[in-house]
Amino acid sequence: MTNIRVLILNNYPMDRVVQEVDLKETPDQVLFGVNRIHEYGFEPIFLPYPAIGRWSKFQTLLGRFRIPLELGDLQQQMLALQLSSQADLVYAPCGSQTHLLQYLRALGLYKVPIVTLMHHSFLKGKLDFLRNWQRSLFIRGADKLPCLSKALTKDLRGIGANHTKLALLEWGTDLEFYGPWQPPGFGVIATGRTGRDFLTFAKAIAQSRCHGTVIGLQGQLDNPIFHTSSNLKIIEARNEQPVPGENRGWLKYPELCQHMRNHGAIAIPLFAQRNLAGLTSLMDVLGLGRAVLMTRNRHIDIDIEAEGIGFWLEPGDVDGWVQCLNWVQDHPGEIQDMGRRARKMAEGKYGSHHFSTRLAKLLKSVL
Repeated sequence: MTNIRVLILNNYPMDRVVQEVDLKETPDQVLFGVNRIHEYGFEPIFLPYPAIGRWSKFQTLLGRFRIPLELGDLQQQMLALQLSSQADLVYAPCGSQTHLLQYLRALGLYKVPIVTLMHHSFLKGKLDFLRNWQRSLFIRGADKLPCLSKALTKDLRGIGANHTKLALLEWGTDLEFYGPWQPPGFGVIATGRTGRDFLTFAKAIAQSRCHGTVIGLQGQLDNPIFHTSSNLKIIEARNEQPVPGENRGWLKYPELCQHMRNHGAIAIPLFAQRNLAGLTSLMDVLGLGRAVLMTRNRHIDIDIEAEGIGFWLEPGDVDGWVQCLNWVQDHPGEIQDMGRRARKMAEGKYGSHHFSTRLAKLLKSVL
């Protein structure tokens, strides 16, 4: 049987991450299914990132003029156009790369089906009247737009996406990477990079009876509150890309997981969000089997309170964080039960194997 050839366009180097997954340095959910689709008859062809050439230089030049034209990654897409005769399908694990290809497909000028995994809604701005036609073409040019949240599917329907193009694709975590469930430690740890409100968390730790840890990048934690609270530990990682198999870059995932494993609960403090943020850390919560304290975000579909794995907080609510942190300190048995329930969710439909199976079915549906 001939494999179905799939061009993979992404906004970080998939080939590097494949190496990290093979070396057990990273959980495979960050590959968004591309490492498993060969099991379903697909042959992934990774296009380089960053893609450097004359088209990337042209795109940099365009950026200097601040023209409100959303083109995606021109260099990657030009390579995809050259490889069109060798491709049966295009899969973009991130919605930032394939704008031009989808414009061309909407106009009937590109024949290869396109599936684009959507993480975020289109941001609103002053020049939306110049971008709306582009977004309409973007939607028309995609054969499927699977989304990581229900709120995102609603947003896309609101700007004209046909329900037949949309699909909810719940992300899943790599159970094999996290290993067998282990009983929780003590205290609360906050990690992550996107949209993190570590300052609110640090203020709450300082006013609570709970010990906490924050892991951030160098230069991210300069406020004095991070260094004056006796019950707050700070770990600063180097702000550079990791190198597979080498001890370089920010914290390797196994070391990060060990820090999270040593705590009773994982905190995901966020600024007020209009987009998906915190979902990667929530996958860690499920994989490790830990309780979670998280700022409310409409783009997170898992209701952590209804599932009995944690508590929602409002953006910037220091008092609410203090109450939750003290509760964690006083209820170690309940915290352990929450963690067990979180792990069972990962062992069910929130596993990366399930995500890959649903993705493969969706990819085949457009052929």
